[in-house]
Amino acid sequence: MRADEIHLSYTDPMTGQAPRHKRYREVQYVDIDGVVLVVHHYHRSRAPQWTAKPYMDHLSAEAYAAWVQHLSTQPGSGLVFAHIRRRDLLGQIAKEIGNEEWKRGRDAWLALPRDPQWSGPPYRVVRRAPKEWWGVPSDPTRHQPSGPWHSERAARAALGVQAA
Repeated sequence: MRADEIHLSYTDPMTGQAPRHKRYREVQYVDIDGVVLVVHHYHRSRAPQWTAKPYMDHLSAEAYAAWVQHLSTQPGSGLVFAHIRRRDLLGQIAKEIGNEEWKRGRDAWLALPRDPQWSGPPYRVVRRAPKEWWGVPSDPTRHQPSGPWHSERAARAALGVQAA
């Protein structure tokens, strides 16, 4: 994957909603390989930095401790990125996708328990190739990825997911 193939979105793919406005703080999202990264940037900051971390709002309480334990035992596979420039942050993410550290971190992330009370949609619809749309589960321990479908509309209809 190349950096110019990564497209950030202002719509939260887990809920289908745009984030509430926060003064001088830009929040964007990207869904890569089943992991949703939340990209933060603070405008007009003395230390402008772009950061990307996994989406955590849907995790159960014990998942946080498991993630910290994973980070302490597997340095470098935390799916956390930071850079001063947006372009370089996207390049950093693109460079990591597919290597062993990414796979180890992704597998550990997807194995974390989700909050059973979380009321978001069970699937999010993502495009993985031309005319190839997939339903990626919000909780991989309960659902398997579904697809592909020839269009986003067909995928949403089959999965019963509302359009964002």
